[in-house]
Amino acid sequence: MKAMLYLFLLLFGLLFRCYHLSEPDDVHGNDRNTNSTNQQQHSTLERECNTEVSALHKIVPYNADFAFRLYKQMSSDSDDKNIFFSPVSISTAFAMLALGAKSQTQTQIYNALAFNLSEIEENEIHKGFCQLIHKLNLPREEMLAKIGNALFLDESLKVLPTFLEDVKTLYQAETFSTNFLKPIEAKQQVNDYLKNRTYREMVNKARDFSIHMVMVLVNYVFFKDFWREKFHPLLTTEKHFIAYGNTTIKKNFMCQRTWIKFLHDEDLSCSVVEIPYSRNAVAWFILPDEGKLKDVERSLVKEDINKWRASFQYRKTDVWIPKFSLSASYDFKGSLQRLGMADVFNDHTDLSGITGKRNLRVSQILHEAVLVVHEHGTMMGQAIPGDPLFRSLPPLPPPHCIIFNRPFLMFIIDKSTGTIFSMAKIVNPTHI
Repeated sequence: MKAMLYLFLLLFGLLFRCYHLSEPDDVHGNDRNTNSTNQQQHSTLERECNTEVSALHKIVPYNADFAFRLYKQMSSDSDDKNIFFSPVSISTAFAMLALGAKSQTQTQIYNALAFNLSEIEENEIHKGFCQLIHKLNLPREEMLAKIGNALFLDESLKVLPTFLEDVKTLYQAETFSTNFLKPIEAKQQVNDYLKNRTYREMVNKARDFSIHMVMVLVNYVFFKDFWREKFHPLLTTEKHFIAYGNTTIKKNFMCQRTWIKFLHDEDLSCSVVEIPYSRNAVAWFILPDEGKLKDVERSLVKEDINKWRASFQYRKTDVWIPKFSLSASYDFKGSLQRLGMADVFNDHTDLSGITGKRNLRVSQILHEAVLVVHEHGTMMGQAIPGDPLFRSLPPLPPPHCIIFNRPFLMFIIDKSTGTIFSMAKIVNPTHI
């Protein structure tokens, strides 16, 4: 019986709060970082990753293709359910796992992630992710975006030095020694790591561990930002939302009245608005025409991203969006198997690039995701009726009005890299 590699994918947190973020605490556990000699050996490659932007640009369309493929797998099974996940979290974790995969197992991973190895070389894939992680982790004013990886390795597991060096150099992965024969303590160690790396926003997300586990691979994506122009709290109003199945519910709708990027896609039968965050990220809210939700979901492809970017036009608009929060937990095993990633989950898997032996397999993929959307913007404090912002609001009715009062989609995109941080479908904003 093969030992189990528990691949644990965490997480995407999206919050809008104004407070100071302290530095993460140290994680309890013995860091298995390589010595200074190994670090010097890989300093050249690390510098190359940090400057090789062409590789980053090359992986972006493949990552977008994977995001839409995975979304379609999920939406086909969940007509009446909200969806929220971070595709970049999943693709990053499996690209890192591919460093330890061999033969057909590795090919299946790359194919499922939408990479065509006749168009892009394997080293370009890993350099691209290296550059992506580097750019997302750069300090930015107001906006906080972080992506991180960690390996929790059983004390008895002998891991190949080349694998450890590659995941640290290319994916900035931290490594920790763990005793999985004490599963409660091992789970606490992982939870402490996640809590500290996500500024205490993600707490107790790791599930029950097994004594059969020998490795936990953790990936987290953390994003916190504010609207460039906030939704004015005094305009928040209760309206009706027509949920899946024509169920009508009451929900507080926030309003932004401004010049905004807008388009209506006649081919896809949907309207799209772009609402910018404070710095390099934007949210795309996609409202299918009535009765066209499934058609939009089936038709979306990566090419629509560039098409919409080129088609947006500024328009003075009254945008109404329900306040909502989502919390989701997924095991992507079935979805990834349908995308062609089969062997990594069974006894045919070859992860010998990790230990030198074909004695590992992935037992579970758990993806935790949290999304919070409300009015907060970059301005501190509440505006009052005497505020110039309030006085400058145009009189009702506005020149154009779009109300997200039926199921819609939401994408969050990092403009500096073109990366899709998250994808969501909101069919009922009251279901958390």
